[in-house]
Amino acid sequence: MGRMSIRATYALDEQTDRRIRRLAKAWHVSQAEVVRRSVQAAVAASVTLSPADVVARYAKGPLPRSQRETGRVMRSLRSLRHADDKRRVADAR
Repeated sequence: MGRMSIRATYALDEQTDRRIRRLAKAWHVSQAEVVRRSVQAAVAASVTLSPADVVARYAKGPLPRSQRETGRVMRSLRSLRHADDKRRVADAR
């Protein structure tokens, strides 16, 4: 890693601060390194897939997901559908 030349100040809530400190201790790195790694992981995870990529992924089989996570996703999708239904009814008036 090259020399760090940019210094920045951020306001964090207490829980985020505790999490960064806990990760720094567990990983035996600085808090700045925790932030760098976290940003890098977030960018890597946010790669936008094309619709064809998504279809190809699902064609391979279901995504590995726990029952609990599947329930959470289903509740979230149901909530989004209900909100969209309410919006459409309101727009029709």
